[in-house]
Amino acid sequence: MAAPHGGTRVSRRRNRGRRRGRRRTRRPIIVALVIVALVAVAAGGAGTGAFTTAALDRGSSIPIAGDENGVVGLGVSRSVQSNATSRLVTVTNTLDTSTRVTVSLDENARDDADLVVNGATEGDTANVRLAAGKRRSFDVDVAANATRSTLGFDVTATGGGVSVSAPDRSTTIST
Repeated sequence: MAAPHGGTRVSRRRNRGRRRGRRRTRRPIIVALVIVALVAVAAGGAGTGAFTTAALDRGSSIPIAGDENGVVGLGVSRSVQSNATSRLVTVTNTLDTSTRVTVSLDENARDDADLVVNGATEGDTANVRLAAGKRRSFDVDVAANATRSTLGFDVTATGGGVSVSAPDRSTTIST
């Protein structure tokens, strides 16, 4: 039997109303969380496109810009002189950490030239440690009897979990 003032029925209606209110307040929160998750996924997956790549420790890659403005900037000389020592490439470390830079002459150029760093002949491969924000020039001593008209080389840089490769760079040999 119901209470004379109808308390039991009113009580049930209030409880039902409260339950519905909780559900209504949860829905906007869930919708907001879904929207935030979608925005985060979209922002993380967007790339810039027009760049080459660099390898990271976890097997990922990141975009790097063209030679001068890249993660490791390269200023490649347009030409080098035969029977002389000329600037081949200037490497700029734009990373926030020290980087190990290696310049290697292509196999077909090794008989015609030697790399020179700070006046010291290094041979076919030269390695330097480059502090953050610093640059270093790599010169090349080209033989007078060089048999090729171009000099090919590769540049790699490793530091702070990033490995950048700039293969197949070249310059003209002038006589």
